[in-house]
Amino acid sequence: APTWGEGVAPFPVDYYIYSAFTENPGNQCYVHDKAGCQACIDKCMTDPLPDTAYWMPEEAFFSKLSCVPFPHECGEHGIKDVVQAFAGRSAKDLWEEVERRLGEAGGDTSRTVFDVLLGSRKVAADTNFVLP
Repeated sequence: APTWGEGVAPFPVDYYIYSAFTENPGNQCYVHDKAGCQACIDKCMTDPLPDTAYWMPEEAFFSKLSCVPFPHECGEHGIKDVVQAFAGRSAKDLWEEVERRLGEAGGDTSRTVFDVLLGSRKVAADTNFVLP
């Protein structure tokens, strides 16, 4: 939205991860960094949510599993890294950087959007990551 970066207080970058997810529960795992994503998928595979916790069309299941069984597709970075990297910046700044980085990637889907956005550099917890 054009108002994300306007006004006295631009819309801040923020994100919520829900423990009760109503779509494919395994997809929610991909918002975590590599370790968190793999742990999330492992938990989903070993202790899946009951069928009453979500609704998915039949074609969305993976061999009758509600979890996405692909931990090798977890990215290095997750949404926590993005929120940290953009702390104090507006949602508009984030969106413009996402569009720029995805455009530069030229449709390459071999990396997660978080890895494309932040590159191969891991964001350290005690540093203020500044994009070039």
